[in-house]
Amino acid sequence: MNIRYEVQKSDILGRYLVAAKDLKAGETIFSDEPFVLGPNSDTSLLCFNCYLPLISKFVVCKNCAVAPICPGEGCPEPRHRNWHNTKECDFFRNLKLTKGLHPMTMVQNVGSLLVLRAVLKKEADPKAWEEFMQLETHLEERRGSAIWEFYDSTDKFIKSLGLLDDVQGENLVQQICAAIDVNSFEVRGPLIPAIGCSEILRGVYLKAALLAHDCTANTHMSINDNNIMVCHASVDIKKGDIIYYNYTDPLKGTAIRQQHLLIGKYFKCNCSRCSDNTEKGTYMSSVICTECKTGFVSGNDEIWTCNICKKQFTNIEINDKVKSCSDKFGLINTKDDKELEEYIRSVSPILAPNHYLLIDAKQRLAGVLRDTINREPRPTKKLMRRKMELCKELLPVIEALCPGISRTKAVTLYELHAAQIQLARKLFDSREINATAYMDELIVAEKYLKSSLEMLFIEPGNSPEGELCAKALEEYRALKSTMANVLDAIHAEGKIYITAAEKNDSGLQNGN
Repeated sequence: MNIRYEVQKSDILGRYLVAAKDLKAGETIFSDEPFVLGPNSDTSLLCFNCYLPLISKFVVCKNCAVAPICPGEGCPEPRHRNWHNTKECDFFRNLKLTKGLHPMTMVQNVGSLLVLRAVLKKEADPKAWEEFMQLETHLEERRGSAIWEFYDSTDKFIKSLGLLDDVQGENLVQQICAAIDVNSFEVRGPLIPAIGCSEILRGVYLKAALLAHDCTANTHMSINDNNIMVCHASVDIKKGDIIYYNYTDPLKGTAIRQQHLLIGKYFKCNCSRCSDNTEKGTYMSSVICTECKTGFVSGNDEIWTCNICKKQFTNIEINDKVKSCSDKFGLINTKDDKELEEYIRSVSPILAPNHYLLIDAKQRLAGVLRDTINREPRPTKKLMRRKMELCKELLPVIEALCPGISRTKAVTLYELHAAQIQLARKLFDSREINATAYMDELIVAEKYLKSSLEMLFIEPGNSPEGELCAKALEEYRALKSTMANVLDAIHAEGKIYITAAEKNDSGLQNGN
């Protein structure tokens, strides 16, 4: 048996995973079925069987006469599994017969469904239940807090069903709620037919829950159309190294990431990125120094210092600047390229070039320009060049913060390749470049596309990235066909095509 990881334990990390062998980037570390999967605590009504939102009407399961399910012809096919299984159906039916459980009671408590299904695992899957009960909860930190009060209604609802005796049930529901909050992953629910949107579900995966956190992870996680989580190594991992997952958004600044971890995970991160005021040289939380005008001011909760003139600033001064830029970003229409360009222009003298607010604005602008280029019959070269410029500005930041295989990097490379091809074709058609220069541009675009595809190949087919992978494969075939045609045209003119790399090599040799 090829064991790729093993579980270890420490006072700081609790239980965590380490590599049991050398792992290559892209190698599967584990796959994991959900211990439990269900809606958020503040969700709208959805089908208990397939998790499709029930927008206008529903029927109840004909066997238990309690669980709300899809109307008409029922849940759409294909389905990997029925979430309203036989044991749950029997449980509801018995409650209806003995306690008169009404369907509207379940409708009104749909936000407690995930917790209920976790409790039912106690009898249905004792071994998995025991593993689940060992997960970190930070129960004492939550006790008496607003989140504890928030789950009071869930606590009362679960107890009203008679699942727990007084001794078992005193804090058990709160413990389950805490284990779900601390350890769950977001999962896309099934798409609503004709609309294309879906409910965001939460899933607890017992293997994945053991992954330690680092703001520069060495894993890439994906969840396929069967709700199975697959963990790949995003970079090479040495035997004995800790296997890390990033619980935060890597393209946010340290203060925001730390706040997210403190509120949701109850710990302060001390990883290499969080301990580095420059955030691995990206200066993602830094501002431009008002003293020397060229340096970047970085710091922490106390003192911020310019990396050039060493001028010091207080945390309040920096926070006021960033808050002002953040408030301004909240007021613009982020689907309007002119407003985004104006925002970037106005805050660039204040924020470091790779500040997370500017990165966000640039990502959104690149998306708006993509849509404009694809929509307009004759998009301008200026639009294409601007989109390429944005992608090239984003890539080094993504590479520094998300090394190796990265979903964001793959999409950015794909978008860069698309703009490169569109611009090259336009220049060639207008005879601004010859066939040789056109071929040079296509070769560069091919390099971007191949790099993107190498990362997209591991994405589930039903995900947006998986669908992009299928599209990118078709475009790669079309690109190779175009390149062959251009090469034939060059040869037809009696010329020999020499790549840019070969020209450079030849130049170096001649220079020697």
